[in-house]
Amino acid sequence: MKLRVAYARGRYKDKVYETPLIVTSYRDEKGTARNRTICSLSQVPRSVVSLIDAALKKGDTDILEDFVSVKDLSVEQSLSVGPGWTVLNIMKQLGIYSLLKEKLTSKQAAVITAIINERVTAGKPLSVMALQRRFSQEVISYLLDMEKSPALNTWYEALAKLEHNREDILIELFRQNNKPGELYLYDITSSYFEGTTCPIADFGYNRDGKHGKMQVVIGVICDEAGCPLWIDVFRGNTSDQTTVKQQLINLKEKLGLEGFTFVGDRGMVTNARIEELQKEGWWDSFTYITALTRQEMMSLVEDEDHPVQLELFDNLNLAEVEHNGERFVLCHNPERMGRDRETRERLLSLTESKLSCILKNVQSGRIKNPDVISRRVNRWLDRWGMRRFFKTAVSDGSFSFERHREEIERYVRLDGCYVIRSNTKNHTSRGLLDRYKDLKCVEQAFRTMKTTDINTRPIRHFNEPQVRGHIFACFLAYRIVWELRQRLSPVLQRDPDTARCEAGSLAEIWRELETISLIKINSNNKTWFKLSTLTPYVSKILTLCKIPSLNEILR
Repeated sequence: MKLRVAYARGRYKDKVYETPLIVTSYRDEKGTARNRTICSLSQVPRSVVSLIDAALKKGDTDILEDFVSVKDLSVEQSLSVGPGWTVLNIMKQLGIYSLLKEKLTSKQAAVITAIINERVTAGKPLSVMALQRRFSQEVISYLLDMEKSPALNTWYEALAKLEHNREDILIELFRQNNKPGELYLYDITSSYFEGTTCPIADFGYNRDGKHGKMQVVIGVICDEAGCPLWIDVFRGNTSDQTTVKQQLINLKEKLGLEGFTFVGDRGMVTNARIEELQKEGWWDSFTYITALTRQEMMSLVEDEDHPVQLELFDNLNLAEVEHNGERFVLCHNPERMGRDRETRERLLSLTESKLSCILKNVQSGRIKNPDVISRRVNRWLDRWGMRRFFKTAVSDGSFSFERHREEIERYVRLDGCYVIRSNTKNHTSRGLLDRYKDLKCVEQAFRTMKTTDINTRPIRHFNEPQVRGHIFACFLAYRIVWELRQRLSPVLQRDPDTARCEAGSLAEIWRELETISLIKINSNNKTWFKLSTLTPYVSKILTLCKIPSLNEILR
């Protein structure tokens, strides 16, 4: 008996209605072709009707075994499996999933997989407590064949256990997926807390602009392609430059790298840090690329014995000088000119206001001792490096000051200027500049982890191992996002003229993959699992992501 889906059409008040039916064809006594209705599908969701239609066209009638009427048919569950299936397969291909199963218990590995999947695919990820409550309704529970969510303590213990195995997991991931390279990029950021009880949370330079909130400092190492390799979490008041030595140890001793170039931001690989590491012999094996802080640049310009001089800066061309085995590339960024000018004017005004307060105290007779006056004046002149821009005169009971207009005008030439510093001989001046700009790869990692895709912040854990485990789980989520962006580059690459791309964004790709539904159908005590039909675009996405056949989802 050949079954198919047909539609009975009726009209009521100028409106046409369609009722889906399962029918079979036959010939009556006179040989006339007729249809016999097996059952009505009027109360069945249209997505299920489409599945039944596709199955019948293929000759699959098992779905209709003992199918008598619509009252016998029920859709027990419908899951959007596309995003979860994609993330789980990427985790398996990168070796993350197998490492979790190796280092953690089976339940702990499952909950960490669920946390990572949530961070990658959800626009606003759920907290651990909310995810634990919803686990049995989430697709990841079906994919991992775990109907019941582990106890909440298991979730928190899993984060702590994940942090305990962080270094082993990072080393093994590097060994499986990366080859030793020539360039490694390092930068740090901070992430704020909702609360004050975490042992490693502290007040520091808050890059999130959340004043009054405690934070932790996060350091990330990427290779020259931007692939994230390593993450460390430091106390919230940790200085940038104090973290550099630990990263060199991570690269050399833990990842086993030799002869590489270390690229760090200007506030990190400072002159003091370079000299300290030089004494310990670090630069005998490695080289560095960094930039001078503005204060360091100003100091070199004022040093008559140093080849970096004000007259060498060119708004159009790069200039390079060498000094004591180091190379200094003098660069200019026109986009920074306005910002530097505004910063200088702001600091001049701040310094001027402080000096005006001292002047009022001197004029009123509250301060007369010239040593006291000089001490207070010097304090504010040196606070923001503004000494060179003011002329002052101090005597017994007298004080005067004015702006040094000629010197201010002279230093206007430095607006938008910066200096690349390196001891490597392997790159041209332009190459050094380009390699320093590669730090944008680490900045992209921070943007993705903290805001656009993964939403590391705000951190709502307070136990130190759980905080570290939470941040590491977000790092592993970013490793998956980075891999997906490489594989999906044909549809995510933007046209240089229109700035458009086929997919729009990774968020839109998740929306497309959400159309892949797994439907559980019950009829007369029998159960069937059916997948929705894939559109050509969804099939293209899965092919680019290197995702195997979806038939493996069916049980």
